[in-house]
Amino acid sequence: MSYYGADAGYAYLQQQVKEKQEREQKEREQRAREQQAKLDAIARQRTALAAQQQARSRELQVLQSQQIAAQSAEAVRLQGLQADRLARIQAEAAASTAAAEKSKAESMAVGNAVASSLGVLSQASAKQGRTASVSKKAKRGRGARQTTSSLRIGATSTGSGSGSNLSI
Repeated sequence: MSYYGADAGYAYLQQQVKEKQEREQKEREQRAREQQAKLDAIARQRTALAAQQQARSRELQVLQSQQIAAQSAEAVRLQGLQADRLARIQAEAAASTAAAEKSKAESMAVGNAVASSLGVLSQASAKQGRTASVSKKAKRGRGARQTTSSLRIGATSTGSGSGSNLSI
């Protein structure tokens, strides 16, 4: 082989190596582009997911604020109901106490009136005569008891049958 022939073969081999390297470079670049496209798609998905999560977070915050406001309003309403109920119970207790005191006062007045009447009756004048006495049951076993003297109302204050026949 001649010097030029070896050079031609060497040049041919260099050309083949160069073309192979270019093909491999193009394949690597193509794979890199495909990989970058996949990464870009994943990045877009993650960005969209992050946006959805942020939107959901804002919705939940609004919902939480609404629930807090509703709970506060309910607490105020329940406190109002409790205050009304407490006022009603206190009013009923005051009315019950007043009624009990009134009843006690009336009972005391009645008791005082009875005691006064009994006092007046116990201090009656000594001029009051005996009241009618009751006879014993007859031996026959029949008939009701009868008074032993006739009752003369209003005739004299000292005779038999005079005076009041009160039983209290």
